[in-house]
Amino acid sequence: MKFLQDVELHEIPYRFSYRKITTENYKGFYHCHQGMEFLYVYQGTGQIVVNSKVYTIQSGTFLYLQPYQLHHIQVEVHPDAPFERTIISLEPSIFEPYFASFPHLNAYFQHLWKKELEEQVLQQIDNNSFISQLFQHHHAGFSIYQHDAKQQNFALLLLQIFQFLYAKGFGNPIENGNGFNPHRQLRYSEKIMNWLEGHYSEEISLDTLADHLHISKYYVSRIFKQETGATLMDYILARRIRQACLFLITSNKGIEQISIEVGMNNFPYFCQAFKKLVGTTPMKYRKKLQQHD
Repeated sequence: MKFLQDVELHEIPYRFSYRKITTENYKGFYHCHQGMEFLYVYQGTGQIVVNSKVYTIQSGTFLYLQPYQLHHIQVEVHPDAPFERTIISLEPSIFEPYFASFPHLNAYFQHLWKKELEEQVLQQIDNNSFISQLFQHHHAGFSIYQHDAKQQNFALLLLQIFQFLYAKGFGNPIENGNGFNPHRQLRYSEKIMNWLEGHYSEEISLDTLADHLHISKYYVSRIFKQETGATLMDYILARRIRQACLFLITSNKGIEQISIEVGMNNFPYFCQAFKKLVGTTPMKYRKKLQQHD
C-alpha cells in the first residue's frame, strides 16, 4: 500500500465507492490523498488519527479529509463484524463551478477545502438515515447515467452533502457539539503530534520529546503505538514525506534542499524512503503533477 493513495483524480475527477466491505483485519497505515475525501461508516469500530487528533470511529461516523492531509485508520475486523463504509473522493477545483450559484454554500465549500479545521469527524449524524438513503439513491443513478451525466449526478450529490454538513454546523466547533471536544484533556499521542508539528524538520531526540512531555523516553514510543496503532517512527517519516510532497507541488526548491528542510539530511535515504512510500521518485512525482497543471 502506498503512502500517497492516488485515485487518478486527474483523469476522472471523482470516485464514489459505495458500501465497500473489508472482512480481514484493517490495521491501516499513515497516508494521504490528493483530493477531498468523505468516509461514512456503516459497520466497524476503531480509531482514526488526523490533524494531530485521535477520534473513535464506529457505526454512524462521518469523516472529512482535506487534500494531502495525513491520516491513519485502524479498525478491529472480525468475520461477523466487517468494516463497511462509503468513500467519496473528488478533485475540488473541478467541482468548484457547481457551487457558484450558491454563495453561502460556496463559501462553506471553500472553507472546508482550504481552511484549517478544528474538527473533522461527526458521530452518530444519521439517526434519520438521510445520508444512507442519499448514497443509495445516487449509487443507483450511477449505474444508468453516461459519463457527463454521471459527473453532474456526482455534483448534485456533493451539493446535498455540503448542505447537510452546513446545517449540522460541521467545521465550526463553536456552533457544533459533535466531534472533537477542545476542552478535553489531550492524549499523550496528541501532545506528541502537536510537538512534532513544530519540530519534524529538525533532528528529533526522544530525550527532548520526553522532557517536553515530562515522561520517560521509553514510555514515549510505547504510548504512541498504544494510542494510535502505529509506531512513532512511522508517523515522523510519513509527516516528513507529506511535507516533501507539498514542497514538490508548490515550490521550485531543489529536491536535495527539500530533503534537508523536512529533516532528512541523508539525501540517498530520503530518495529511498520517498520511493518506498509514494511509489515513485521525487523527480518523477514532481514531473507527473506538472504534466497535469
